[in-house]
Amino acid sequence: MEGDPGGGWQGLDGSEPEFANDVGVPVGTWSNDAMLNSFPDPYDADYVDVRTLPDAEDVPAEVLAAYGVEGASVTRLTTGSFNIHFKVESSRGVFDLRRSNRPINRSNLLYEAEFLSRLHGKGFTAAPDPVATRDGDLNFWTGDSGWTLFNWVEEASGPPNLTVTEGRIDSAAQTLAAIHEATADFEPRSRRGDWPIFSKPEEWVARWAHRSDTLAQHLVDEGHVEDGEDLRRLSSLVTKQIAEVDFSLLQRFGCHGDYRMKNVRFQGDDVSTVFDFDIAMMSTRLFDLGGAVTRFSPMAGGTSAPQADVEPGARLLSVYDQSLPLTDYEWKVLPVFIRWRLIRDVNAYFDRWWLPVADTVRSLFNGAANEMVERARP
Repeated sequence: MEGDPGGGWQGLDGSEPEFANDVGVPVGTWSNDAMLNSFPDPYDADYVDVRTLPDAEDVPAEVLAAYGVEGASVTRLTTGSFNIHFKVESSRGVFDLRRSNRPINRSNLLYEAEFLSRLHGKGFTAAPDPVATRDGDLNFWTGDSGWTLFNWVEEASGPPNLTVTEGRIDSAAQTLAAIHEATADFEPRSRRGDWPIFSKPEEWVARWAHRSDTLAQHLVDEGHVEDGEDLRRLSSLVTKQIAEVDFSLLQRFGCHGDYRMKNVRFQGDDVSTVFDFDIAMMSTRLFDLGGAVTRFSPMAGGTSAPQADVEPGARLLSVYDQSLPLTDYEWKVLPVFIRWRLIRDVNAYFDRWWLPVADTVRSLFNGAANEMVERARP
């Protein structure tokens, strides 16, 4: 399972397959605009992306009334978030109003509220601070939409500064460790819905093979890839690897779920705020670390694109371990989670994201994941 960073990742049979651009080569075009709409989800056919609705720019008066900000000035924000955000300026103050784009499940938003309450209760104040409605609720519902009001954070008003420095990697690692420490073995009363974006590694079951097959076929049908075999093959291989993990040996922590430069704000090199906890969940902390190691790289060139960049990935792991040490077993299986995480996200998003991240995924399978861990492990 550990593999050989010099000769590529070893499969279950001891072979060392090389995942190069020989299959699944992008032959079409790709753009950010093309990613707005996911393909029809085989497990949630009724889901509608609220960003595509005619009323995406509107905030119902009843929402403002529920939060006691009637007559407020409301401006839609350009955040790049999956959800829709509005700046609300009223006599009560300035707020960030979010319209959730997640599936219609009240428990999802209640789960997030519990998670944020736990963080603040444990002294982690760099997380968003929800504002209650007049009735004392932390969410408000209109029809099929859930709304949440947060106290305004000034650095959220502009585009994130995606410049990566060693100091920022260190602070990001320490902050992630603080999130995990504050939520260790926490048990929210609410539950996440059965939706792919809430899938945990321990729940990576057979249906995901069908999901990757279906996604690959969509990409083939649109002319983006020749046959989609890379996506199918890598999904199958990492599913076998995850199945070998003994999850009883992995402690549960509160995971952010999307920890990356785009969701973090800095003052200088120090993290000041962490955003977007709406897909946070309890799982092994390797769920977060497996993604974070690809998300804080200077190679991204001022974007949030994941990179198989060994040096910053290893640095993040090393600094994290100094703050909240990993167990020997966690170090042993961590390369699997690094390879798994991007594949998981590709399958969860179920859109065209595979096209810009495919090379990064191949590099992780070809040894980069193992090398990050070997360099960082004390």
